[in-house]
Amino acid sequence: MCKVRLLAAIAGVAGSITALPTQSALGDTAPTRLTRDGRRKQDLRWSPDGTQLAFSLYVKPGQIRVALARRGAPELQILGDQLVEFSPSWSADGKRFAFVHVTHSGTDGELDIYTMAVDGSDRQALIANKRAFENCPRWSPDGQLLAFTTTRDRTQELYVTDAAGTAPRRITNDASLKQHPSWSPDGKRLVFNSNREGTFDLWTVRADGTALSRLTDHPSSETRPVWSPDGRKIAFTTLRDGDSEIYVVDADGKNPLNISRNTSFDDCAEWSRDGKSLTWVSDRDGGFDAYELRLN
Repeated sequence: MCKVRLLAAIAGVAGSITALPTQSALGDTAPTRLTRDGRRKQDLRWSPDGTQLAFSLYVKPGQIRVALARRGAPELQILGDQLVEFSPSWSADGKRFAFVHVTHSGTDGELDIYTMAVDGSDRQALIANKRAFENCPRWSPDGQLLAFTTTRDRTQELYVTDAAGTAPRRITNDASLKQHPSWSPDGKRLVFNSNREGTFDLWTVRADGTALSRLTDHPSSETRPVWSPDGRKIAFTTLRDGDSEIYVVDADGKNPLNISRNTSFDDCAEWSRDGKSLTWVSDRDGGFDAYELRLN
């Protein structure tokens, strides 16, 4: 059975998504603080209607859960009662999540991909393989396909399957790590990070596995790419300035721009549904909270 060591989580207090002005100095483009509970968050995903933010929340040591924050609501909604579940991806109609479910035994676990209703009910196994880690699920824009990573071929590869999880097909084939796939708005391509040339850079590939292309080429680590709704930009996390920053590049990899511009930890970017703002996780005011920046 495949096993993975589970990391200790960071504890905190109850959270909200009320808008609070940040005290960080970013000139005329300071982001707005959306949550204030300070607990570690990652895998930010806005709902299709843009009213709810889903993410992986480190509830307390040993527990990571899918959580929801609604704009203006006083509390976070933590879904389910399992010890470790993370990496939510909204279905196209906003009614369900795909996510990673960990079947744990002590400090070890098996990673499978499940789906559930947005209230945490009706949990169903979608992709389960006792001999592999199934991770990083991302629904296609039309909801007909699901991209994910898996170790079923003894290397970590990128796969695409139908919505029922019954027709998985491999679209990468090499010994490198592949992580965090994100669909182009037209559903024809995926961007992901891979260390196939040594350090983690961004790569794109067609959904049928053809036309693999390197998007960034930098000696630092570049991870967690996400395509903008209009298909023109890609946001990602990079260490190219010596700390973790959010950058945006053109879809062809040109014109890199530092968006977060802060010496704090900045990670896990997500575009708003209209493409007019970026949300990410930062510890710039203490703790780990979600921040949003309106773009010109």
